[in-house]
Amino acid sequence: MRPGTQGIRVLLALCALSVFVPWVPVLVWFLALGLLGGLGAALVEFVKLGKVRLEVERQPIVALSLDDEDEVVMHLRTNSTRPVFLSVRQLWPSLVRERSTTLSGVCKPGEALMLRFKAHGIARGTEPLSTPYATLSLWGLVERVRTVGQEAELSVLPNLKAVRRLHGQLNQYVLRGLGNRVAPRLGKGREFDRLRGYVTGDDYRDVAWKASARHRKLIVKEYRLDQSQEIVLCVDHGHRMAASVGYVTKVDHAVNGALLMSYMSNRMGDRVGMVSFGAHLQYGIGQGQGPAHLRRLTAFATGIKSEYIHTDYLALAAHLRRRIRHRALILIMTDLPEGDNRFHILRAVKMLTPQHLPLVMLLSDPNLKPASTFLPNNKDELCRVLVARDVWTARQQTIAELRHRGAMVVETVPHNAGVDSVNAYINIKRRQLL
Repeated sequence: MRPGTQGIRVLLALCALSVFVPWVPVLVWFLALGLLGGLGAALVEFVKLGKVRLEVERQPIVALSLDDEDEVVMHLRTNSTRPVFLSVRQLWPSLVRERSTTLSGVCKPGEALMLRFKAHGIARGTEPLSTPYATLSLWGLVERVRTVGQEAELSVLPNLKAVRRLHGQLNQYVLRGLGNRVAPRLGKGREFDRLRGYVTGDDYRDVAWKASARHRKLIVKEYRLDQSQEIVLCVDHGHRMAASVGYVTKVDHAVNGALLMSYMSNRMGDRVGMVSFGAHLQYGIGQGQGPAHLRRLTAFATGIKSEYIHTDYLALAAHLRRRIRHRALILIMTDLPEGDNRFHILRAVKMLTPQHLPLVMLLSDPNLKPASTFLPNNKDELCRVLVARDVWTARQQTIAELRHRGAMVVETVPHNAGVDSVNAYINIKRRQLL
């Protein structure tokens, strides 16, 4: 129970009128009558609010996407025969950027008031969602505060919206070709598909000369894109990946990128698997295909958490060499180590090549390069600029050495990890590097 906005305004008005009492003594009676009338109306409103029952409907399990804003919908109903002004405050757990959100509205008799709470997930996990606090008022003289509804469960999952967008774009591309015959995807692969007549623009290297001599016209060979190739996604959960970029850690960005990459690889017909590594290799999901396999990959990626431990690249390379017999694309999502630790990733790449094709996705700090080129104004800024320049120079040298040893290296900001991984994967398929 607390005073409402209208009740506070009435009290302020009475206080303002009391200033004129020394000059107009009869005003005291009007002020007393006004105060008694206001108190009586407030008492009546308080009694009526005690009879109002409030029902709240919301999902018992609320799921949010990581690093994206989602809506939590709540429906409220009352048994009152008059409009009730409601103000609802929801407290959020630590997985959400906002600490609390307050929304207001008028719930009319026989109708439901729908409130849409905005929530931005910043960490993966599951925590209880507390019951909201609701403030009820009829005329605004007094307000009654109570907790409504029951506790729910809030889960922040990897961001799959990029996967849904990619799924929709690919479906639109396929729908444009409705009416065409279903055939294997053609491209510059290594698997022979068929012979056909030459058309302007075909590569002369694809001409089948024996068939052309036999038919007395130019015949070219068509190839289909290679499928069922091995893709292994390796997500680093060491201490460097625990650094936050904005509100989200690097390992969360890596998980989002790995899920986007797994969907694209499955759509292209390749076999994709996933492992997580740090000081020790975490059990992962073997290579496979299909919707059920993608669900297993998503469940595994949801449980990847960053830990304050060092990253053992040599253990990862030894495990992959022992486990994978055929040539595979090894996608390593990590942050480049500094100092002498960089030699470990160089040795790991040397162990994987030339049997496998390592693709190293480096989730760099977007502020490092600007800090290395900043013009300092004092000694403190000069020290920071020199340190940033040394770190940047060492990173570029390590990247050059990785490429020299046969690895493909893509340096990207964390929130672009998924898109850049897919682009690098498509480029590898187009160039037939796998």
